[in-house]
Amino acid sequence: MKYKLIGENEHALLEKIANAIENGMAAKEVVCSITTGFRKVPSIRTAPGLNPYHASVADIGYGFDSVHGTINRLCKGEIFPFPKEMLVLDLDTLRISAKQLSPNFELAVKRASPDVYHLVEQSRILNQQITETINETNRLGKILLGSEWKVIRSKIKNIQAIPRL
Repeated sequence: MKYKLIGENEHALLEKIANAIENGMAAKEVVCSITTGFRKVPSIRTAPGLNPYHASVADIGYGFDSVHGTINRLCKGEIFPFPKEMLVLDLDTLRISAKQLSPNFELAVKRASPDVYHLVEQSRILNQQITETINETNRLGKILLGSEWKVIRSKIKNIQAIPRL
């Protein structure tokens, strides 16, 4: 089935989601740079959580791109199959990625040396900003779709990737 999702009210909510994603993307870019730099820090380089943490950051970046792509298609008026399902899948997958971020980060920096504590703390703050962004986008998605959100999520949850927690 093909159908349009948006009217004026929906368009405004999609713009709010897109704006939140932009803010989260900026934080993600800085975290990605710091995370890449962690590979040069002897006390972190071989930490067991570094690769999963880097993958979680990358997943979030891909997720932000995916949400943007879906929103762009919707706002351009493109008619395509399952637009609501795509939006819920994109946003909920971001939520799963955000849940992986903190435990992987804490494992990666567990034995960080004092000379990089400022980077660890800055990353912790940015990770929190990213998580808050994702929570906000999911909240807005739930407002946008109302009671349909839970119905759609229950249908798509079986096709989501298994989290790496």
